[in-house]
Amino acid sequence: MTLQPASGARDLNPQQVRKNHLIASKLSSLYQLWGYERISPPHIERLDTLTAAGGISNNEILKIVSDEALGLRPEITASIVRAASTRFYEYERPLRFWSTGTSFKCNQSIDGGIDIEESFQSGVELIGTKAINAEIELLSLLIESLEVIEIDQKYKMTLLIGNTYLLELILSSFDSTKIDQIKKILCDLDYIALTTLDVKEEQRMFIKTIMNMRGKPEKVLTNLKNIYGSNSYIDKLKELFTIIEPLAKEKGIEVQLDPTLGTKYKLYSGLTFSLVSSSTSAPITIAKGGRYDDLVKKFSSSAQNCYGIGFSISVDKVRELVSTSNDKLVNSVKILIAYKQSANLYKALKKQKELHRKGIISVISHEPLKTNNETNQLLKSNRCTEIEWID
Repeated sequence: MTLQPASGARDLNPQQVRKNHLIASKLSSLYQLWGYERISPPHIERLDTLTAAGGISNNEILKIVSDEALGLRPEITASIVRAASTRFYEYERPLRFWSTGTSFKCNQSIDGGIDIEESFQSGVELIGTKAINAEIELLSLLIESLEVIEIDQKYKMTLLIGNTYLLELILSSFDSTKIDQIKKILCDLDYIALTTLDVKEEQRMFIKTIMNMRGKPEKVLTNLKNIYGSNSYIDKLKELFTIIEPLAKEKGIEVQLDPTLGTKYKLYSGLTFSLVSSSTSAPITIAKGGRYDDLVKKFSSSAQNCYGIGFSISVDKVRELVSTSNDKLVNSVKILIAYKQSANLYKALKKQKELHRKGIISVISHEPLKTNNETNQLLKSNRCTEIEWID
């Protein structure tokens, strides 16, 4: 019998689980203040839902053996959009939903096998509004989320913002047979692949210019306008940055415009964004999202109000960035209730109930304790900080 977890899966210890719960609780309280309501879509869905109308590769979904074509969700957005288009079809728009749960991604390992990537995430979806105010609301909420999570200040945060239509505009100037190759080079910032790309040197230098264009929004927008002229997407981004940049600056978050910002899944059509944290090794993407109007349109039976935007925060990744000093303050007292006579077990249970009413963690010894050695060993094995004797 194999006792190891499935390849890619892992067990979380009590401290990690406690941190996950604390982060998710703080986020859920914030979402509710913003008027979002909780929704809990199933972990198991039909494959036509999970592939998000072609936005997610079938190979990335962990299949379930059954009479129907089913799988475990690789992300939650598609399930919520499906629910919004069916069960909540009659509800007045906009819909403001939040969810917390686990997703499962299927990755190809080096040896050709399958690795399972299990991720605990928290996020929101705003469905049924086209206005740019929807983007502003979502980004403002994401910025405020960082404050309630209390990420350690030593980690520098950067909010990268892009737009799929800007990327399409950039790609439109290239030979159609090269577009997929160029798009991958731009989104991956792959300078090595650029050197081997079969294009004229003039085009190669232009691609390199675009790759190096990420930075201060005002400067990037000016450069794009000089190249492509006046554009509605550029104008909308300028309006968005006028509000978002000051909000982000207040929280110590750097905002950058990245015209080549790509996403793993082809869910988005319009604004895209990623929240990236510095670390000792490599940058970590702790949140991402964007507008997915096309996805809502494909799932909906009506052409009206087919708009949607959302984000998800990786609780597992955030957990490693949260200050441990705050974690130690939560429930730091844990009492062991001990007794020397079996007849005092009833008194021990009453004492435990009294401590629980005060919000104090306590556990009861299962056996009477006779010696100091026994007591100290039990105190240690139960990770208790204090002892309460009944006798």
